Order: sequence, then C-alpha cells, then structure tokens
Amino acid sequence: MSATVNAVVFDIGNVLIRWDPRHLYRKLFTHADMTADDRRVDWFLSTVCTEAWNLEQDRGRPIAEAVEEAIGRHSDYAAHIRSFYGRFQEMIPGEIPQTVAALRRAKAAGIPVHGLTNFCAETFPATASRFDFLRCFDTVVVSGEEGVIKPDPAIFELLIDRAGLDPSSTAFIDDSAANIATAQELGFVSHRFNDPTAFEAWWVGNGLPA
Repeated sequence: MSATVNAVVFDIGNVLIRWDPRHLYRKLFTHADMTADDRRVDWFLSTVCTEAWNLEQDRGRPIAEAVEEAIGRHSDYAAHIRSFYGRFQEMIPGEIPQTVAALRRAKAAGIPVHGLTNFCAETFPATASRFDFLRCFDTVVVSGEEGVIKPDPAIFELLIDRAGLDPSSTAFIDDSAANIATAQELGFVSHRFNDPTAFEAWWVGNGLPA
C-alpha cells in the first residue's frame, strides 16, 4: 500500500490503446492464399521501419523526413514505407478496456488524470480524435511536441512542472520497464502494465476508485 495517491499519470500506447505495426503490415504482406506472410512482416519491421526509426518521429523528426530517409535505404518498399504513417490508425485496433475504465473512474471521482506519452506530434491529434478519453487529460505531454522521449527524466520533469505533481502521491502506469525505472527513481507510485488483472489489483490496492 502506498501513501495516498491523489493524481494519476497514464502512458498511452499499449496502456490505454493497443498499438502494433503488425496489425497493418500483416495486411500488406500476404501470401497468394491471402494469409499473412509473417516472415516478411518481421523482416520489414526489424530492417526498414524499425522501432528505432519510429522513435525518431516520437522525438520530433518530421514524418516527411523520416519517410524520405527510409525510402533512400529501401526504395523497393516505398509504398510500404509511406503506409506506416499514411495508414497509421490501422495499427491501433482499439482501446484497452480495463485501463480506460480506470481512467474514467478516476475522472469521475475528481482525481486529476494526466498523460505522458512517446508519440509523434503529427499522429497524436488524429488518434485523440478517435478516442474521447485521450481528450480528457488534465495535462498531456507528448514527446514529439517536446523533442525528448521517455525514459529521459527530462520529459517526466516537464509533466511534473506543468501539472504541479508530487511524484510520491502520483500513480504512474506504463508498459515499458525502462520508463518505469525512471518513474521509480523520481519517486512515482509506479506500475508496469502487462496484465489487466494485476493492474486492477494494484489500482485498488493504492486506494484508487474501483
């Protein structure tokens, strides 16, 4: 049991919404029988549009520049590269019900709810327009707008300052071990989200509304 928690910070991708480029690329790479060619999907996402490449957009690199760079490396896959952001919403199949419900309960109880996310500044508005709960944060810090990404403590400090947070009484939920490590170093009441049942137990155990 923690000290009294009086504010909550949520990560977004794979905490409040499901995000995985494979949802899109399994459509784009298919066999003749229309089943997904998972080997090509894995190759593309580990070689062409990689996690590191995508993180640069989360850090603030313009999409147009990123696409040009990737096409320069793999011109045969130009259409697939353009689809990464051209069809970005197809990578997001929907919300994660347990965490969204918890967010709504916190808001209804008058508990301030904030967002801290590694997200491209150019794709965040369209995503927020799809999901109403992404528009109800008291404060949201988007890495692509700030030029710094988690787990750098600097982006946490931005949120702390803007929202007036005391980390020792603020719950922080993220799916990344590295991000949780930084949050813990800064004194947040932290939970690494990877199982809805474990999350619910932690949430209620810290006195947040069931």
